[in-house]
Amino acid sequence: MGVLAAPQQLVRQSSTNDGGDIAARLRAWHDEATALCFVYARSLGGLVQSGRGRIAVLNEMALTIDAGGSTLLVMLAGARYDDAPQIFFTPDLGSHFQVAGIGISLGNHDWLFFSPDEVPPTALPGLR
Repeated sequence: MGVLAAPQQLVRQSSTNDGGDIAARLRAWHDEATALCFVYARSLGGLVQSGRGRIAVLNEMALTIDAGGSTLLVMLAGARYDDAPQIFFTPDLGSHFQVAGIGISLGNHDWLFFSPDEVPPTALPGLR
């Protein structure tokens, strides 16, 4: 199993929780096989993949997400990392909520977000 060696571009851009750096949290989620919620969005739209999975492989070049019946390979070259909470909107766009996690802006301008937290029950009324 690979380990994410913190390359020069892995620079903390935001620090909202005072516990450890971003690379250490990614390694811990990988090493502990933590079940994560994830969102992968293409820069020009057209594809948004979301779900639950585990980081199966993690190294300085790439990571793979095992999402049950499928695997998502993500290349990390040129990636920038951010640990600021992300804002998500409810399906009707009438409200929003914040989710803590790690956002990864990829070199190809796509975006990946991981969080060990669940979506708040109030975010999707009637769907739980």
